[in-house]
Amino acid sequence: MTDKLSDLRQTINQLDDDILALIRRRMELAADIIAAKTDSVAYRPGREAEVVERLIAAAPDLPAQLVTNVWRQLMTASTSLQNGNIRIAVHQGAMAVAGWHFGAMFPIVGCDDLAAVQGMMGDDGGADFALVPAGCESGLAAWLLGDETIHIIAQTPLRGSDMMPPVFMLGRHPADEVDDETSLIAYDSGAGPCLMARQGRLVAPLADLSGPHRVVGVIASVARND
Repeated sequence: MTDKLSDLRQTINQLDDDILALIRRRMELAADIIAAKTDSVAYRPGREAEVVERLIAAAPDLPAQLVTNVWRQLMTASTSLQNGNIRIAVHQGAMAVAGWHFGAMFPIVGCDDLAAVQGMMGDDGGADFALVPAGCESGLAAWLLGDETIHIIAQTPLRGSDMMPPVFMLGRHPADEVDDETSLIAYDSGAGPCLMARQGRLVAPLADLSGPHRVVGVIASVARND
């Protein structure tokens, strides 16, 4: 091994130690924030989206997905500090995304279909959140039109990826407000339930929709691919 290569590896080792120390400090501060909070909501997808987008903008020379991947795991770890017993019901079509998003830090309950997810999010199901593929829009719209206790709180991955299809995250409380938002509206088109997106924070009823409809979620707007 050349002296130059050895020196480079030593520098990387030192950087790894520095990064680890900063991660430990970040986790300490996250614990302090949790202690100072006045509510019990552990997961804040809007806040997470703002953090990731700010960091991506601050490092344009790095792949956006790299930044997203690293901070996704850091933020999941911070959430687990507040409540490590969160249970997530996951549609079989969203399992790959669930593993990436939650980093194996929370119990995941696999569900064969949307009906099973809905059961897990019911009063006796015991799930706190759910992940459903965006391709289940019609069934999801039908569910949420009749159940105002469940909200779409995020789309993940926030940054689109060919490796991971888009997934909706459902929760029992609306997502926290952010600057750049998209409203999701479930409505009956006459041919069946549909889900559509409109920019900004909207409230029902909407003047241009005469049939049954409901704003089922207001989420951080999803960014484009790199």
